[in-house]
Amino acid sequence: PARLPTPSITPHGAPSFRCAAIRGRTKRPGAVVPGEVAAWCDALARAVRGGSTLGAALRDADPPASCVHDIEPVMLALERGRSLTTALDSGSSSPHLTLALSVMHACAINGGPPAEPLDRTAATLRARAIALAERQTQSAQARLSVVVMTVLPIALLTLLLVTSSATRAATVTPVGLAALAGGGALNVIGWHWMRRIVAGRPS
Repeated sequence: PARLPTPSITPHGAPSFRCAAIRGRTKRPGAVVPGEVAAWCDALARAVRGGSTLGAALRDADPPASCVHDIEPVMLALERGRSLTTALDSGSSSPHLTLALSVMHACAINGGPPAEPLDRTAATLRARAIALAERQTQSAQARLSVVVMTVLPIALLTLLLVTSSATRAATVTPVGLAALAGGGALNVIGWHWMRRIVAGRPS
């Protein structure tokens, strides 16, 4: 028979399977999507407006699938009875999730209703999502050029190897092998370089 996860006792005294569910959801974190973090902030704000505390809302709201790996330490700390301030005092590799956790941490330290800060955080994250989508759309032609300029030399060389005996004979010479190795290395370097330019990262 399948084994159920061992429940832990929350500060409310009720057993919780939240952390076991989070650990079983994914083992390899993916890219954090700002729109998913914004939806999570909206869910937390709705729960707070409904009368829940921020800690209870964090325990009840399902975290985004792309953020499970980074949110798991927060949930574990809450399950072990740590304070909300201590649980939220953890970093993240994603700037989107870091923004949300920093706002919650500030709310936990300073007090006050966290619904409005969470709403503003969600609005900021949606603006980021729109900007990322626009950049992806505007860079579609450049990304296609990257693929074409990378694949075209390989396809042309393959065609010549299949149709030309002179090309096949030249590629087995020391000069031909050196040319192939140098061309392949330059092709890989150019592919990485163009991807960095399209992604907007410094070269």
